[in-house]
Amino acid sequence: MRIGTGREWQPVSSPTDRTLHDVALADGTAYAVGGGGVVLERTDEGWRTLIANGPHDDGSNLHAAAGDGDGRVWIAGASGALAVLDAATGTVTSHRSPDDVTNQFTDIEVAGTGDDATVYVTDSSGHVHASSGRNDRRDWTHVTPGSGAAIRAVSCRNGRTVVVDTNTDVFETHDGGATWHRFGIDDADAGFRDVTLAGNSAHIVGGALYSETGGGWDVADPCEATLYDVEIGSCGCVHAVGADGTILHRPGRGIPYGATLAKWLGRWDTTNPVSETLHGFVLGPPHVAVGASGTIIER
Repeated sequence: MRIGTGREWQPVSSPTDRTLHDVALADGTAYAVGGGGVVLERTDEGWRTLIANGPHDDGSNLHAAAGDGDGRVWIAGASGALAVLDAATGTVTSHRSPDDVTNQFTDIEVAGTGDDATVYVTDSSGHVHASSGRNDRRDWTHVTPGSGAAIRAVSCRNGRTVVVDTNTDVFETHDGGATWHRFGIDDADAGFRDVTLAGNSAHIVGGALYSETGGGWDVADPCEATLYDVEIGSCGCVHAVGADGTILHRPGRGIPYGATLAKWLGRWDTTNPVSETLHGFVLGPPHVAVGASGTIIER
């Protein structure tokens, strides 16, 4: 089993041919989720199937995964699928259909750690679900920040939570989700796919890459591919993945965390180590990207 540990992106053997939609870390271990409810785990010997048919054994597609910083990974998807996996024990705790909602969940994020952590889940009907408390017993509430358009992604940092929807709207909350307000983006020309917070700035990808500034938004469009996931490294480097196996990278070169795109040094590098669309990315080591037909690549 070849595992990617070098400087170049390498395809590695995958135990599934189902589309993988997201990848996350828990206790330094990568977990990928995808079609038919498959959950994969990266081990020293390679990737293995941890769950074949979803946490509820019904084959619902899984679209999102997020580590909580306490050795657990949350997973969410179609038909209200929602659960948390303990990386150390393999125990799966179901939180299916919070608030009796069975919508398609699109993304998930965890703010904080332990019993003080808040879990945010977004869905295809424009809701943001939020919950705090013990992982085995949680009460959920949900709100609709915008018009009801599907919310594609959520990101949390330093008490701030930001979501983006298919209408190219960006909303934020600073009070745990009780109140939301819109703060962009008026001139975006394509639907958003992902958002991440770095420092005090939001970074959004879709048809282009948008970076929040004090006076608005900087826009970078270094490639023609639609981008589906974006991550910002501690040095300020940008990593994004998307259609046709596109991997986009811009080095930070020591620029402070959260610096705007306009201030980042270096140049954009675009590579296509595979032809399949890449949907999810997580910073390592190793860095891992996942996508269509069970594709897994590592660097």
